Amino acid sequence: MNTRKVSIGSVEVGGGNPLRVQTMLKSPFEFPEQLFSEAEELVAAGAEMIRVAIPTVKDVGIYSLLSELKVPLIADCHFSGDIAEKSLKAGFKKIRINPGNTSEKDIFDAFRMADSYGASIRLGFNSGSCGARDAEGIATQALDWDEKIQKAGYKNFLVSMKSSSVLDTVDANRFFSVRSDTPLHIGVTATGPRDSGILKSAVGLGALLIDGVGDTIRVSLTSDSLDEVRTAIQLKEITSGQHKGIEFISCPACSRNRINVKKTLDELMSGLTDSDKRKNISVAVMGCEVNGPGEASHCDIGLCGTRSGGLIIKKGKVMTGTKDGKVMDRLIEEIRKL
Repeated sequence: MNTRKVSIGSVEVGGGNPLRVQTMLKSPFEFPEQLFSEAEELVAAGAEMIRVAIPTVKDVGIYSLLSELKVPLIADCHFSGDIAEKSLKAGFKKIRINPGNTSEKDIFDAFRMADSYGASIRLGFNSGSCGARDAEGIATQALDWDEKIQKAGYKNFLVSMKSSSVLDTVDANRFFSVRSDTPLHIGVTATGPRDSGILKSAVGLGALLIDGVGDTIRVSLTSDSLDEVRTAIQLKEITSGQHKGIEFISCPACSRNRINVKKTLDELMSGLTDSDKRKNISVAVMGCEVNGPGEASHCDIGLCGTRSGGLIIKKGKVMTGTKDGKVMDRLIEEIRKL
């Protein structure tokens, strides 16, 4: 979808810019070294923006601890316009405001101040706090606010519509995206434990990204914040077709297997170095001759199980079998040549 450009510090979103990965710090303020270490790890993992919950005015001071980071910092502000004001004065490049628990006066005051500081705002509509119970209700609230803010002359803002319901999240964002050019921050909220949360996020956010909906993304998990960033980056790469590092293609395995696919894949992955895995190539491990030769031929290199053992296919050409018992060594050797 075509959205307008918004600036968040040095990072531009919307307007044809790449999808930006955002996350949120989880360490308590009582342990500043732990908090800063978490932030550094997230930036190293690929987070392009970091949000920080600011429960009270005194917590605004956390900005000074995190200001050395080379990514924009976002203050998560609820209930009090004073918190939003102090956060902008402290140097946060963006604030997130919740119209479900912040007065209209405080919201417009925040927009005036953000405009004077060159900062941006995200209006966040969550099913748990905005009062709407379904997708259309959430999207309608967001569109009403979007119209009011734009009529007041402000453009440097985003909107988000999140629900713990995957379907409501997808429907709300689709509904909004065809009615406004405001950039969207997308995420499914309160997804639960790591595994189910990753699955919900993949389904909901994957659907939106394939539709071209979403300018920034956060995966929300009841898990380590690094899991959020890594999952978001994988979603970005998969839905854009721009996979970074080795993309492994392997069959689910069945009783037709000529090789033990799981064992072979595990052995391959453990035999590759971190440097090997950063290669932008595709590698197949396929169990039999039904789909194996075709899938392996479509990849840069692949190992396919056959009646006579494993067969390596590189760039569509057969290379060697397993008669010498060293097919894995040869496969890794050929991967390193790519």
